Amino acid sequence: MRRMRLNFLGAAMAGGLAGFQLYIGPDNSNNGEEKAPQKVASYHDPPPGVDYADNPSVFGRILRGELASADYAETPTLLAFRDRTPRASLHALIIPKAYVRDVYSLGPGDVGLVEDMRAMALDVIREHHEEALETGDYTLCFHVPPYNSVDHLHMHVLAPRSEMNFVFRDIKYRCPTRWCTLETDVIRRLKDGLPAVPYNKSSWF
Repeated sequence: MRRMRLNFLGAAMAGGLAGFQLYIGPDNSNNGEEKAPQKVASYHDPPPGVDYADNPSVFGRILRGELASADYAETPTLLAFRDRTPRASLHALIIPKAYVRDVYSLGPGDVGLVEDMRAMALDVIREHHEEALETGDYTLCFHVPPYNSVDHLHMHVLAPRSEMNFVFRDIKYRCPTRWCTLETDVIRRLKDGLPAVPYNKSSWF
């Protein structure tokens, strides 16, 4: 019964945390981040063959320079920037510049992409919260549709995990759950020739 109650709460929180935050008060877990980047609107050069016009998401607007982002890192194929509503002292998003809708769009040929996203995430943690990296006090994860907020694949980078508000640490970004999966589980499944997540896309549970 307790497990069922936690799963139900988690599903509800993943879909709509705003009302619950009013009850528990403001989230202060993003206070105190060092070397936080400034938000700037700038065009990010695409990889060969990628047309940002094909990207209908808000992240497409960031890549095209239409919206500002606080960037942590960039490579020819990836971009890392601060989450608009950070839930940890360090809360970055890692996205591919090529449009990949979500984890259901990943196949065995995308193992390298997810591994590159993971490597960039660890570099960002190393630069901004080295102690969290050394102690393993971080979470790297993907939200699983329909519990994702943007239809463009993005890895959440959260550190230090131990300092996060419990609603986000233990519910919204809790892994493994129907709504959230670890990047290592995605990599393992893809290497085994399996879908990135073991869920039916049309099901909420």
